[in-house]
Amino acid sequence: MDDKSSIFVRKSTGFVREASFLDAAVFTACFSAPVGATIAFGILWALGAFPGTNMILATILSVALDLPILIMMALMASSMPRTGGDYVWVSRIMSPPIAVVSNFAAALSALIGAAYWARIWSSMGIGPAMTILGNLLKSDALIRIGASAGTTVWTYFAGIFLILVMTLALASGTKRMFKVQNWFFGIAMAGTLLAFAVMAFGSRSSFVTNFNQFAQPFTKLGDSYAGIMEAAKGAGLALGTKANFWVTTLPTVGCIMTFMMWNFWSVYLAGEMKGAGNRSRQLSVMITALIWDAGFIILGVLLLYSIAGQDFVRSINYLSTAAPTKYLLPVAPYFNLFAGMVTKNPLVSSLIGISFVFWNLPAMVGNCFMPVRTVFAWAFDRVLPEKLSEVNERTHSPVPAIILVMAIVALIMTWSTFSSSFFTLLSMGVMCGVIVIAIVGVAAIIFPFKRSEMYRSSPANVQFLGMPLVSIMGVLSIGVMALLVYLLMRFPSLGITSPRLVVLFIVSVIAVGLAIYYIARVVQRKRGIDIDLAYRELPPE
Repeated sequence: MDDKSSIFVRKSTGFVREASFLDAAVFTACFSAPVGATIAFGILWALGAFPGTNMILATILSVALDLPILIMMALMASSMPRTGGDYVWVSRIMSPPIAVVSNFAAALSALIGAAYWARIWSSMGIGPAMTILGNLLKSDALIRIGASAGTTVWTYFAGIFLILVMTLALASGTKRMFKVQNWFFGIAMAGTLLAFAVMAFGSRSSFVTNFNQFAQPFTKLGDSYAGIMEAAKGAGLALGTKANFWVTTLPTVGCIMTFMMWNFWSVYLAGEMKGAGNRSRQLSVMITALIWDAGFIILGVLLLYSIAGQDFVRSINYLSTAAPTKYLLPVAPYFNLFAGMVTKNPLVSSLIGISFVFWNLPAMVGNCFMPVRTVFAWAFDRVLPEKLSEVNERTHSPVPAIILVMAIVALIMTWSTFSSSFFTLLSMGVMCGVIVIAIVGVAAIIFPFKRSEMYRSSPANVQFLGMPLVSIMGVLSIGVMALLVYLLMRFPSLGITSPRLVVLFIVSVIAVGLAIYYIARVVQRKRGIDIDLAYRELPPE
């Protein structure tokens, strides 16, 4: 019940620490880089956008750049393990309005990401699966379904269905939600591992034969494998030339960092994760997710080069990305499509194709869970209506907040389905991450000095060369974000074509965040409540 004499809505959140290490690691890994989906969609896009890129080197460099961010976030999260993540730290170290700006940016990025995974489920999951099955079963009907999966009707209704499934999973409670996440992840990961095994033990000659049989009806070429490489050359791809690191591999680092930078996402589980106050546990979750993502990306790329040939992989992705009018296949050249061409065993290829359909829901979990907890945390501090802080006594899930957030995701997904500007918005979601990490970086730098008593008694109290480690990591994290912004601006193919639009977007995010806080402050003062009092202490668990 709402007690207006209390600085918080009530004396406890109503949440239970139910998330295990495995739950948190899968949650983080799937948010930042759901392995199969990332290899299938993001990595192969980079191979086409930046021909000749050294994907292995780019991934290793991205891992190195991500480490300061993870160390900083682990120290901050273990010091104040509460629902809300950066909202709690920044409000207690810097100021409440800046905290709302930071948390709003994170939530907006997650909402965009949730809509993205729902939007692409049909074209990048269902489509290739149906195409693979149609090829195996010699079914023109299934191939047509695979080809039509990218249409507006399929995209919209498949996306809405996935959003409804995600809503039910969230409402069922954290424990059950993680069971759904882990089962979907397990099926998807099993299919990815099966694809890796097939590629490891398959032969290039079999791949070429199977690919030619599949592609011939569309390309009208007997040797479609060789024809695609010739078409890529004709479209301007220079095979066999030494790539320039600064022109190819460096922008790929920017591409990988747009999803690798999010390996700190388990901080938004801090209020419901077992052992959240232990800095080693916090960091272990993040590092496990990072190694998992990077390791499988590297392994997947090496196996793909081995079975299909590096020149062919570069060529087919170049055609799809840079010369789409010359790309004649019914579905894009995703990893799952390649894996389904290695063997003609119907069972194996079917399992590979179908398993990739299961990647999108685990990817959505973190994107939906975090905004729900943001809405709850704001309502708990009276920044939003108290109704949104209600928690179901049986499931321990904030149902009103879930309904609001998933309705917003559905609206964004609906707009994106009929808009040509969604991928620009997706790039702006990355800028939201820059805002979050930069603000947390400043909070980390000043934490040992502005809140010295809290710092000295916290897990963040670690010295390196006589200086607070959390402050050092804050400086390095801000530097990494500066590099990422430079890469995004320097290479428009990464999605940002207008620096002016970036500035306008950042200013808008800051303005909306400040408006949310100050409007709430005025409204609550009229009710006789000073919300600033809530930020003088940590919220209850």
